[in-house]
Amino acid sequence: MTEWLSLFMEAATTIKEKTKTMFRSAQSGGMGEIGAGGDITHPIDTMAEEIVIRRLQDERIPCVLVSEEAGTRPLNGGGDDYVVLDPIDGTTNAVRHIPFYSTSIAHATGPHLSNVDAGLVMDLHNGTTFSAKKGEGARMNGVETTVSKTTEVEEAIISIELTHLGRVRNVARTLLPLMERSLKLRLLGSTALETAYVASGALDAFIDIRGLTRAVDLAAAAVIVREAGGFIVTPKGEKLDMMLTAPARTSFVASANRQLTAQIIELLKTASAET
Repeated sequence: MTEWLSLFMEAATTIKEKTKTMFRSAQSGGMGEIGAGGDITHPIDTMAEEIVIRRLQDERIPCVLVSEEAGTRPLNGGGDDYVVLDPIDGTTNAVRHIPFYSTSIAHATGPHLSNVDAGLVMDLHNGTTFSAKKGEGARMNGVETTVSKTTEVEEAIISIELTHLGRVRNVARTLLPLMERSLKLRLLGSTALETAYVASGALDAFIDIRGLTRAVDLAAAAVIVREAGGFIVTPKGEKLDMMLTAPARTSFVASANRQLTAQIIELLKTASAET
């Protein structure tokens, strides 16, 4: 049986070493094509994706790869196992030399987010690694980790995502009641990493209501947050699930506990009711 987290750790470590040489180099950016996820693929994305593909091929592991760049493709004959990959999450940060970007790798037993049973997110700048297996809790650098106990929006450190070409005003308007209540907002630029930091308690919540979060961004971090005791829900407070395909997109709230989640959802509803 494949030890998925060990394999993911080895691949992510190789990506970290390779990206270190590209981080302050023009090689990381450059002109790229549009990947399967709809964003521009840079050389640093391609390099990281090839490392994971090569690892899976060398180990002759039959699986279906779902990647932001390559899309959905069978490897070694395909099979029932899915490997969900965002090779570089936060590519803009990486190519602009902002040290907050990650790699996200997850395993699933089927084609839905709810089928994810193992995931790993590595901060590629400092090596901080979050991982989880369903039913076995979450870990940060190999040590068990849990979400924070912060229950009030006013006391919470909350990361948000605003960037949305053509709809920034609508997104900001919906987030305004939350922004007025929270005194400690952040916008950091790597969905997988920000969500994973909710699992460690460093962030109390991460919110993306743009409808643009991809399954490849969220697959690993979602299982990590849930195993750390946190919540991943839709902006309406419903259970979040989605297809594991590169083009699939969603909105979500990742939060430390039920009380904080309820407050965030209520504030989002307040804005919706006023528009």
